[in-house]
Amino acid sequence: MIPQTIYGNFHYYYDIGGGETLVKFPIVKLFDYQSRLDELESNNNPFAIITIAHLKTKATISNLTEREQWKWILIRGLYERGLTKEQIVKLFKIIDTMMTLSKHLQAALIIKIKNLEEERKMPLISPTEQMAMERGEERGIQQGGERLIIRLLNRRFGVIPASLTEKIHQLSIEQLELLGEALFDFSTITNLDQWLENRT
Repeated sequence: MIPQTIYGNFHYYYDIGGGETLVKFPIVKLFDYQSRLDELESNNNPFAIITIAHLKTKATISNLTEREQWKWILIRGLYERGLTKEQIVKLFKIIDTMMTLSKHLQAALIIKIKNLEEERKMPLISPTEQMAMERGEERGIQQGGERLIIRLLNRRFGVIPASLTEKIHQLSIEQLELLGEALFDFSTITNLDQWLENRT
């Protein structure tokens, strides 16, 4: 028999072969804990920390400065709860992913985290390592774009001068995309030189 779910009462009833199973689900609304932050802060249960992060993420949608302050309080508090390193790292990643910040505020937070890492001699994995990985991925994408653009230009005009190649290496990913579109309009190597001169 197909399981029956009584949504109004949040019960789950299953009847098959003469056997019956009834499960009652308690209702929990995270928003109800908004007035119980003191209780959550004193609770070492990992879900208490995640609940605070969720509530403060919702409450600071239009105030990222306040969100950065709460994010720092939560991260710093991980060390004061008697958690293991593994627990700290896992909760840290959840908080970091949930409570997103602008690049400026995230950079300021990272400085605080680095100082905390040095003080506690217990380095975390994110966001410092994560940002380093992102920079590496971005650089890989940029290098791939540079190689493709140079190959296309070499096929169109022959081997281009090293001075122009060096200018291409100085372009950002966004500028490389623009150059990829513009190069089809170039009729001479001088057009490329002028285009690069205007942007570098």
